[in-house]
Amino acid sequence: MHWSPTQLALRERLISAAQDDPRIVGLLCDGSHSAGRGDEWSDLDVSVFIRDEAFDAFWAGWRTWAAEFGDLLLGYISWVGHPWAVYAAEPVPLRVDFDLHRASTIDAVRDWPSSIMSRDVALWYDDTNGRLANAINSLVGRSLAPGDLRAAFTQQCGDFWYEALYAFSRLMRGEIWIARQAFHTRTVEPLIRLLRLEAGAVERWQASPSAAGLEAALSANRLDQLDRCIPGPGAADLARALHEAALLAYAVCAAIANTHGWEWPERLATRVLELTDSDQSTRV
Repeated sequence: MHWSPTQLALRERLISAAQDDPRIVGLLCDGSHSAGRGDEWSDLDVSVFIRDEAFDAFWAGWRTWAAEFGDLLLGYISWVGHPWAVYAAEPVPLRVDFDLHRASTIDAVRDWPSSIMSRDVALWYDDTNGRLANAINSLVGRSLAPGDLRAAFTQQCGDFWYEALYAFSRLMRGEIWIARQAFHTRTVEPLIRLLRLEAGAVERWQASPSAAGLEAALSANRLDQLDRCIPGPGAADLARALHEAALLAYAVCAAIANTHGWEWPERLATRVLELTDSDQSTRV
C-alpha cells in the first residue's frame, strides 16, 4: 500500500474537518487503501456518517463542503447514487467517492460487501462512543468470495450464453452499435467471471470490478484467448470476436462443469457456436 502526498493531505484535511464539524460522527475508508492495495493511482472511498437531523442539509450542500479540501475539478451525483469528486493533483487528478450515511445506519456497516486489513487503517474518525468501530470489526479480513460456487457458475454461465445470443441476434438484424454495446457490457462481463471461477480467483468476487487483478489471476494462454475476443471496427470483426468469446466460454464452462460434476447448457452453447461461426456470420 502506498499513499501519495495528495491522498495523505486530503485524508488529514477530512479528519480535521470532521473533528471540527458537529454534524459528522464518523469517517470510514473502505476502498483499496483499507484493503492494502492502494497506490498513487487509486481513488479514495470515504464514507461519511452524519447525524440524522443534519443529514438532509448536509446532502444539499455536500459540494460546498467537498470544495474545502482542495481544488475541486468535478463534483456531482454519480450513477451509483452518491457524490463523486475529482481534485487537482499529480501524477493524476484524485478521484474521491464520497458515500454519505445517516448515523442511524451505522449498524448496517456489518453487512457491507467490503474487506479491510484492520480497523485502524479503515477508521479515520469515530465520535460514536465506539459504535462505528465495533461495526467495522466484522469487515476485517472478510471473504468476498461467492458463498455458493455452483450458484455463481450457474448464473454466470446462463448470463453468458443468453447475452451472447442476444448480441448475435442484434448483429444479424443489422443493429451494429447495440450489438457492440451488448457484447462489451453484457457478454464480456460473465465471460471474465467464468474465467475467474476456472482459475479459482474468487477472493474479490464481490464489490470489485470483475477484471480487477485479472492479469495476475489468469494463465498466459487464457489471457491470449481473451485478447482475441476484442473486436475491431466493423460488423465482420465484431462477429469474429463474438465467435472467439463463444469458443472461450465453451471451453471454460466445460472445464468447470467437468471438474465439479455440474450441469451446464451445453446444447445451447453448441448452437451459439454454430451460429457465430465465421461462415454463418458472413451474412452480416
